Amino acid sequence: MPVAKINDLNIHYQVRGLGDPLLLIMGYRGSGYMWGDELLVPLSRYFQVITFDNRGTGDSDKPNSVYTLPMMAEDAAGLLRHLGVSRAHVFGVSMGGMIAQELVLHHPKQIDRLILGCTNCGGPNAILAPMHVLQKLLVPPDMPREEAIRGQWPVMFNPDFVKHHPDVLDRLTARSMEHPTPLYSAIRQAMAVQRFNTYGRLGQIVAPTLVVAGSADMIVPHENSLLLADRIPGATLEILPSAGHAFFWEQPGEVVALLSEFCYGSSWRDGFTDLFDALQ
Repeated sequence: MPVAKINDLNIHYQVRGLGDPLLLIMGYRGSGYMWGDELLVPLSRYFQVITFDNRGTGDSDKPNSVYTLPMMAEDAAGLLRHLGVSRAHVFGVSMGGMIAQELVLHHPKQIDRLILGCTNCGGPNAILAPMHVLQKLLVPPDMPREEAIRGQWPVMFNPDFVKHHPDVLDRLTARSMEHPTPLYSAIRQAMAVQRFNTYGRLGQIVAPTLVVAGSADMIVPHENSLLLADRIPGATLEILPSAGHAFFWEQPGEVVALLSEFCYGSSWRDGFTDLFDALQ
């Protein structure tokens, strides 16, 4: 797998597909492997999709030192430079959405369109999850890893999805087991999230922005997305009915359509029909 030397760290990444560059930034404790083909395959029909392992995850280096979200945003910016991508769309989810906010604020010329998924602005204005949800996420370090992973799915997803799609949860569990994030890295990332706050800077975002959340998100309540869309100039808001925190795994087809229409316009399907028919 390709590796780039970014900010003195080895950052693992993958590139697939055609079209406009689209950088995906995964959330807390997750590596780029977690996106999965369910989303990446259809996205790569319309975009050049760039995924990577945040520092501390996957096959990227995992320094046991201070992490900050601006630092992780610099990793993303450095990867785009390494790939020769002068300008890209960016889709970040959860903590990845926080990294995306820092990225667009520090490197506005590198960002074409910004998509913020199931995320918040941090600081005292962020609306936090209820304590019983946080307890599901803060598992004891001695709990067997598979048990800990599976114990988080009920708060990550809509309950109906958990009931009717055990196959998806099995695949996600397997990916997480195959590419574990060390406890110390998870703690470093959690501390970085605690220090994050863009509330007073959201008005500086100039990139066209789409804010997306599930109405049933228990981890980052969708009211956070209302706040982001209200404070980011010209932002568009999309609340997916009944979707949970992991809306991008629950409704990959809807996400592909949302991103494609936002980045290419309402006639995006017509514009790609001939191209991809020719590639079949």
